[in-house]
Amino acid sequence: MLASRFRPNLMVGSLFMIVFVMGADSFIISPLLPVLAQQFHVTIGHTALAVTSYAVGYAAGAPFFGPLGDRYPKKILLLIGCGVFVTGSLACALTSTLIGFIFARLVAGIGAALTLPNVWATLGEHFSGNRLAHVMGMTMAALSLSIAIGVPLGAWVTQLTNWRLVFYGLIGMAMLAGTGVIIWVPMLRLVKREPLNYWESFKKVWHLKTVILALGVNFVWMLGFYSIYTFLGSKIALSWHFSTGQTGLVFVAYGLSNFSASFFSGVVTTKLGAAKSVYLNGWLSVGCLLGLIFSHQWLIGFIISLMGLALVQGLGVPALSTYLVAHAQNQRTTVMALNSAVLYLGLSLGSWLGGLYYPIGGFTVIVWFAIVMQSLAAGLGHLLC
Repeated sequence: MLASRFRPNLMVGSLFMIVFVMGADSFIISPLLPVLAQQFHVTIGHTALAVTSYAVGYAAGAPFFGPLGDRYPKKILLLIGCGVFVTGSLACALTSTLIGFIFARLVAGIGAALTLPNVWATLGEHFSGNRLAHVMGMTMAALSLSIAIGVPLGAWVTQLTNWRLVFYGLIGMAMLAGTGVIIWVPMLRLVKREPLNYWESFKKVWHLKTVILALGVNFVWMLGFYSIYTFLGSKIALSWHFSTGQTGLVFVAYGLSNFSASFFSGVVTTKLGAAKSVYLNGWLSVGCLLGLIFSHQWLIGFIISLMGLALVQGLGVPALSTYLVAHAQNQRTTVMALNSAVLYLGLSLGSWLGGLYYPIGGFTVIVWFAIVMQSLAAGLGHLLC
């Protein structure tokens, strides 16, 4: 009786852990690159291919796996995704060659691509209204927590012991989360199982015009955000001569600020509505980005603007995901898979464009680009209302 009462909370806790583990896995590779270069006797540029392979596995896999979640039980797909992720992570820990490591990261990315969209879709399947807004915000906060705690912890473990232990730790947490899925996530029967047809699945999504608009908002938003996030560490180190450890503390502060906002974003989304929260926090993000420009040589002002950006991003992005889940009808997994692919496309293009303009105009030029993109996202977000 008691277990039944707390089952929804335990289910959310299990899904939270999945998001935390896979979020940490996405970001934890960055501080490991120098160690991996030394281990495999290659340059850091070569080890960076492990980042690319993971992103390719995720971006390519998400649209392919999305329609599966709308036709097969999401609990089964969550467990298969966790299994593929654990397999890839175990291969990362055991491999002795760079090629093997890159391939293992590709497998881990594919596992994440199958798992995470089904996390969001599972929440949409079991919750609605204000409760959905709350649990979406709380679960998405796991991504911020993985940056604030998971990544520095992984770097610390690597420095004190061995980088392979990082992946063994991720495996242990993923298996624990999978056990929670087995116990606490109900197996729901699909009302109607149509033959799997990718063209029909994507065509149904295309007819959901507000969903397409929201996906466009997310792409433009991420394009601007990741163009500056990629070079944030370089800006801090060069302008104020911070060490790697000191720069890492700034990212910890950013992650914790973003986590706190994401965790309680459901309250804001409930009061304002998902669409209004998206465009309002979009415009507040523009203000914080302007603060980064005006304080580009003033450390305290820069940090205040950055923390403000972390807070409004933590409120706006979960609201956008809540909007998508609420409007996806029977195509939740397909929509959230496309949303994941859009996010990684924005990340890839944003970092690439930033790399083109950073040598020309420095961090300021990139921030102006982000302001234009964020303004466009906020303007499009107004159309969602």
